[in-house]
Parts: sequence; C-alpha cells; structure tokens
Amino acid sequence: MNGISQKLGYAGLIPFVFFASAVAVGTDWAIEPFILYSALILSFMAGACWGVLQAHRDHVSPVELGVAIGVFLWGWLMVYLSHTAGLAGLLVGYWVLIGLERRAVFLTSYKPDYRTMRGILTLVVSTCHIGVIWVLLS
Repeated sequence: MNGISQKLGYAGLIPFVFFASAVAVGTDWAIEPFILYSALILSFMAGACWGVLQAHRDHVSPVELGVAIGVFLWGWLMVYLSHTAGLAGLLVGYWVLIGLERRAVFLTSYKPDYRTMRGILTLVVSTCHIGVIWVLLS
C-alpha cells in the first residue's frame, strides 16, 4: 500500500481519539460529533465495500451487496437512537464490515498490508466506542 493511503487511514483515527478523549474527561459536547463522525466513516467504509463488490459483480451474491447497503443504512439509523444504543450499533456495523471483508472477493482485492491496517483501525475505533459507552454508562 502506498504511503498516502496509510497516512490518510491512520489520520482518520484522530477525530475518534480526540472526541473519545473529550468524552472521557467529561466534555458533554463531544458525544454528538463522535457519533456523527462514526456514522460518516462507517458509511464511507460501507461504500468502499460496495465499490469492490460492484467491480466484481460476477463473483458476489446479492446478499453481499445487501450487507454493504444495509450497513450504510444501519449506520445512519444509529444517529437517531440513544447515545449508548447508537454507539453499540455503530460498533456492530464496523465488525459486520470486517466480516464482509473476509469474503473471497475482498481477499483477492485487498492487499495484505491494507487488511492489516483495516484490522488495526477497526480495533482502535472499537476501543474508542467501548470507552465512550463505558463513560456514558458510568
């Protein structure tokens, strides 16, 4: 993977870490931007999966296409739920995409270094979501 893709991928973590840290120190305003940014990124990732699936339509099922669109819609629905429910739902969405990306079409489309980066990014994003949920439930 080229350097700019990795830099952009990791830079995308900055708002997650910033807003999660702000929530952790008791900043009330940070929860809404955290949820909105998360929904935006989840939608972006679902769209990227849709693009890969569309590029290989002869090798994918309608279910796989439906999952990509479903995650997009699911993410935006989470914006309208309570904070804890929405955050938990967004977290589920990220892991559904990781599961989708284990399908053969993604294994041949994504290079190993990209898959590694996606795993790291998803772990950090998940940690931020769990941390914010923890703070909200405390």
